[in-house]
Amino acid sequence: MSDGKRDVLVVGDTTIDLYPADGTTMAPGSRFEWHVGGTAANVARWAASLGGETGLVTNVGTDAMGDLAARRLAESPVDTTHVTRVDATSPLTLYVPTEDGERWNAWIAGSCYGFTPPADPATLAASSEWVHLEGVTLPAEVNRTAVRRLAEAAAAGGTRVSFDLNGRESQWSAPDAYRRALRDVLRHCDLIFAGTDDLAVAGVDRTPAGLLELLPSDDATTAFVTDGAAETTAVTVDDGEIAERATATPPAAAVATTAGAGDAFAGAVLAARQSGVSELGELARIGNAAGAAAVSTVGPFDTDGFGATGRPF
Repeated sequence: MSDGKRDVLVVGDTTIDLYPADGTTMAPGSRFEWHVGGTAANVARWAASLGGETGLVTNVGTDAMGDLAARRLAESPVDTTHVTRVDATSPLTLYVPTEDGERWNAWIAGSCYGFTPPADPATLAASSEWVHLEGVTLPAEVNRTAVRRLAEAAAAGGTRVSFDLNGRESQWSAPDAYRRALRDVLRHCDLIFAGTDDLAVAGVDRTPAGLLELLPSDDATTAFVTDGAAETTAVTVDDGEIAERATATPPAAAVATTAGAGDAFAGAVLAARQSGVSELGELARIGNAAGAAAVSTVGPFDTDGFGATGRPF
């Protein structure tokens, strides 16, 4: 860390995630386990656990589940100075195993989902080397204006901007609406994480070439395009063109649930960047290793056991 700044400030959502306790059964009388989740909370915990000095900007409810979530976050290595307790219910998500995979049901309306917009985005952004923003909070009914202002303020002040597309088809009326919202933010970004499913929601090709359609013609950035267990492609973009490309295949993993894989990837890459790792292929390998670890268990992965030192780099 330099100039008194923290490494990463993660901005976005925190949720209470419910899972069937035996991994399969859902019937009257079924038992459930709960974990503190949400894309932003997951990224922040991964980055902090892997050595990054990490802060989290998010909302937590004032109900009983919110009390528990606030306590869990406070016990984590994440700086919770900017976690806001909101007088509302906590957002709940329910993992539902299906014959052909999994799905999630979410109870978001009327909850505290998202984050409280800062009064001074420039001052908040200036406190960190990186600001990481989440696409799930980009819809207008969540935090679209605040996400755009934070990206603009960070870029203008010299803080680097990271963004995870996290496209959810249920959040957007049509692909063009999602594309417009993305373009308002991506033009300020130094680091972009996109899954092939995210690109499909945007209605572009599920490749780095499709991602380029969302960027300004003169853009310069680094991007990772992930595709589950398939090969990850990392690219640097210079003047709107791919200047460098590297690929890495995720390690084999016994999948308990795919939830949180992309968040782990982003958190690990951010921590690695702050530790001095810059080679594209190595960053992709580190992200893949974290993603594979995340899918191997239900709920947050214990990074203390991640490799010999708890760090993949």
